[in-house]
Amino acid sequence: MLKSVARALLAVILLAAVGWYGWQLGPWADGAPGERALADFAAIERASTPNQFLVAPPGTTPKAAPDAESPVFPVPAERLRDAMLALAGEAPRTALLERSPDGMRMLLVQRSAVLRFPDYIDVAILPAGDGGSTVAIYSRSRFGYSDMGVNRRRVEAWLAELRRRVGA
Repeated sequence: MLKSVARALLAVILLAAVGWYGWQLGPWADGAPGERALADFAAIERASTPNQFLVAPPGTTPKAAPDAESPVFPVPAERLRDAMLALAGEAPRTALLERSPDGMRMLLVQRSAVLRFPDYIDVAILPAGDGGSTVAIYSRSRFGYSDMGVNRRRVEAWLAELRRRVGA
């Protein structure tokens, strides 16, 4: 009798875990296109958790201190946008969730390899004067407290790849 109760309890726990996993991490978890809003970098307020990384040009995020200042790229914003879209399209386990009509703002999700935990990445391509451009990137984990530096490494790697792609 005790074994059957234990089995039933284990089954309920497993079903609950599978249900939560499917609801939170399944392919439908990010919502349909048009359901998620693109970030307004001027309104971003950071959480108190360390599982995020923000790179922005001075004055772009008045309510949130960036972790680093964005580089200026010696190319027009349209070229930087195209390089960013290509980079995002080639990044593993990454999907474009939303994009502004001009493509200068986008929301991406990149999932971890094993458990598919989502990190959301907001990107804004901005003109920087003298025909140049810059980028604001806010990468953060949806779940957990610490990301062991994953968001920082992602943003830094993407910035390095953007430099390589546009010849900066």
